[in-house]
This record gives sequence, C-alpha cells and structure tokens, in this order.
Amino acid sequence: MSVASEATGVRAYGQVLRLPGARTFVAAGILARFPRATLSLGVILLVSAATGSFGSAGIVVAPLVGGMAVAAPLWSSRMDRHGQARVILISLGCLVLAASALLALVLTAAPFWTWLVAAFATGAATPDLTSAVRARWTVLAPPSQRTAALALETIGDQMVFISGPPVITAVAAAVNPAVAMLGSLTLGVIGGVWLASQRGTQPAATGATGRARFAWPPAGVVPVALACVALGGVFGAFDVTLVGWAELGGRPWLAGPAFSALALAIAVGSVITGARAWKLSPIARFIGFAAAAAIAALALPLTQAVTPVLFLAILVLGLLLSPVMISGILVASARAPEGRVTETLAYPTAAMSLGVPIGGVIAGSALDATGPATALVSIAVALACAAVIAVVGEGLLRVARR
Repeated sequence: MSVASEATGVRAYGQVLRLPGARTFVAAGILARFPRATLSLGVILLVSAATGSFGSAGIVVAPLVGGMAVAAPLWSSRMDRHGQARVILISLGCLVLAASALLALVLTAAPFWTWLVAAFATGAATPDLTSAVRARWTVLAPPSQRTAALALETIGDQMVFISGPPVITAVAAAVNPAVAMLGSLTLGVIGGVWLASQRGTQPAATGATGRARFAWPPAGVVPVALACVALGGVFGAFDVTLVGWAELGGRPWLAGPAFSALALAIAVGSVITGARAWKLSPIARFIGFAAAAAIAALALPLTQAVTPVLFLAILVLGLLLSPVMISGILVASARAPEGRVTETLAYPTAAMSLGVPIGGVIAGSALDATGPATALVSIAVALACAAVIAVVGEGLLRVARR
C-alpha cells in the first residue's frame, strides 16, 4: 500500500489538493455553486418585496426547485455524453436568459402565472455543477483518496451555504433584491465558465451518437437517491421550523445563527469524516449515521425552550449529518456505470432538492397546528425514514441481483 493511500488527518486533504488541477477546479466549483445554493432565497426576497406576500414567494419557489430537481440529471447526462465544457456553457447561457426573464416579469408586474413558468425555466436551466466537480474527482483521485476528496466537496457546499444566504440577504436589504439575485447569478456564471475552461480534469466524453433517449437511474443508486429525498426533507423541515421557532419566540434574528450553526457543524464533521480511515462500507456508514442522527434529532424538541442547549443539539446533529451526505455520494460514485458518472452523481443532489419543499410543507403544517416542538420531531422522522429507505432499498437490490 502506498503512502498516499495510508494518509489520514490533515495530510489526506493536502494530498488530494496537490493532485494536478485540483485546486483550481475546487475554487471554480465553490463559485459555481452560488446560483443553486442561493437562487431560491433570492427569488423569495424578490417576490416578497414585489407582492408583500411570503405565501406568493413560496408558490414561485416551488416550480424553481422542481425544475432544478428534474433537469439536473438531464444536464449531467449530457455532460457525460458531450463533455462538461460544452454543456456547462450552454446551460449557463440558458440560465442567464431564464433568470433575466423571471426578474423582468416580477419587476414589471406581469401576470402571476408567467412568474411560475419563468421560475420553472430558471430551475430547469440551473446545472448541477456540484456533480460536475465530483465527477472530476473520480478521474483524478484514486479510490483510497475519494473520501477525503468528497469531504472537501461537502465542505465547499457548506462554505457557500454559510456565506451565501447572509450575504444575499444583506445586499437585498441594503440595495434591493434584484441586485442580490443578479450578484448570485454573476458569481455562478464566473465559476461555471472558469470550471468549463479547465478541460484537462474533466471526464472524457463518451462521444455517443444518435438521438439521446431518456434513461432510468442506475439501479445501484436508486436506494440512496430515494433516501436522499428524505434527507432533503430534513433540511426543508429545519429551515421552516427554525424560522417559526425564532419568530414565535419573539427573536426572529436567531434563525440565521441557527442555520449557520448547522452548516458549520456539517463542515467540521466533513473535515473529520474525510480525515478518517473507515472500515465500514459507505452504504453502512450512510445507514448507521442516518439512524444515529435520527436519535440525536429527538433532542431538538426537548431542548427548544433553552436556546443554548438547542444550539448544542443542532451542532451534534450537523456533525452526524456530514458522514451521511458524504457516504451517499461515495455510494453513487462507486456504482456509476461507465460513461454515466456525472449523471449518477447528480441523482442524490436532485433527490435532496426534491425533498426540501416536501419537508418544508410537512414541518410548516405541524408548526401551524401545534407549534415548534412537533415540527422539530419531523426532522427526526425524516432521518429515520432515510435510514429505513436505504435499508429496504439495499435489501431489494441484493435480492434483484441474485
């Protein structure tokens, strides 16, 4: 076994970042994430400012998120087929046109239904550049270094989710929501073009000819992808519930620190996950840590009356969520058929995007009916569902293989 394969701790990150081209596509990937991470918030701020209704904003965001979830694997499959550079540039052009149309329709008070169409088009035009970056690691990093590499990607995600929402909210308040939305879009386009220019680290295109046909997800990724719908529900429920908890407590400003605490804990947990040498398989880690996180999440409703203790429970939850997220991507990476790596890696992300509004609706209903405690319970339920779905799905997959 080589020294590179044995490295743990901080050295593991140093090794993957020293791989040729790694640092530049990691940096480009962080910028490229901004639209996918902040467009939903940007649209909420834009529409709520234009209409005075958060309900209307929520209605507009639904097709935006739905478009992202539906189209992400399609864009990614075209990256596998034609190469990342070409498809990224085309998708970014579509995104600029669709987002500009949405912005113009809202600002000119066009009929509400046109906002919904433009929101769906904007979501559908948003490429999953996270999967594009992760696919590059499957080419560049040997299997022994992929846990550290994908942990870096999760850290990059959390950096955007920690910094993006507060910045876009501050710009919207200080200037206006349209400028905030355009700023997020500009950062994403810069990162996407920079990533597309780095052709040396992109996976080789399959060069498939003929008419592209719809393809079902690879069977091996289906259990994790379905479990990731429930995992997305965790984040949707968390966002809605913590906003309600803070507002009902008369301290609405506490929602922001709560979101940052979860993101920070996931980032720290990702550093720890990538630095360890694991004996358990990725799917076993996914199931085990999802179950552990479900148990830890039961502390949320019990501690919601004492803010410091609730924040401690949030930090513990974030630490346990990070290995779940990283392990899911590792499973998808290992089970990706030849020529479908980027597409396969897009399914867990798309599934999580699909689960976010579902979790938000369920938690919001519980919040309205009985208050924050019951809504916080839905987070634990969603995590338990993720573990159960993965267990059942893996069992069915093994039976089918026999």
